[in-house]
Amino acid sequence: MEWIDGVERRKFAREQSRLRKEYLAAGMTEEQIAELRAFDEDWYNSRRREAVHTQALDIYTSEDEERKDNPLIEKFPDRLTITDKHWQGRYAWIEQIADESLYRAVDALSKEDKELLTLLYKFGYSQTKIAAMYGVVKVVICKKIKRIKKFLKNF
Repeated sequence: MEWIDGVERRKFAREQSRLRKEYLAAGMTEEQIAELRAFDEDWYNSRRREAVHTQALDIYTSEDEERKDNPLIEKFPDRLTITDKHWQGRYAWIEQIADESLYRAVDALSKEDKELLTLLYKFGYSQTKIAAMYGVVKVVICKKIKRIKKFLKNF
């Protein structure tokens, strides 16, 4: 925030002058008006403190945008950044396997085999659709699935 104290102080004084006239017309006493002014003065000072002591973070969310290093982010990274704990990646389903031996077996598979299982069981693609995605015939996918099943049984 930017705060130009002279400008803001003049605005505040004009507003207080206008309010004083309204308060007098409404029948308020000078003591009551002074109490309201003191309250408004505290509010004005809190706005000024916030404006003077607040620094913009200028955080960019896209990697395409030019990143300006901000000293606050460098000084307090643990307080100003978060890690999304809900997004766990494409193979997060493996972490949810309850059977320990099956989990270890699936985790030991190659990335290609994990991807095949992910497409087949997590996303529900048919073997025909997966074969088309890989540019192979369905028989190739069937053989890979049989090989994975055999591996999992013997692990």
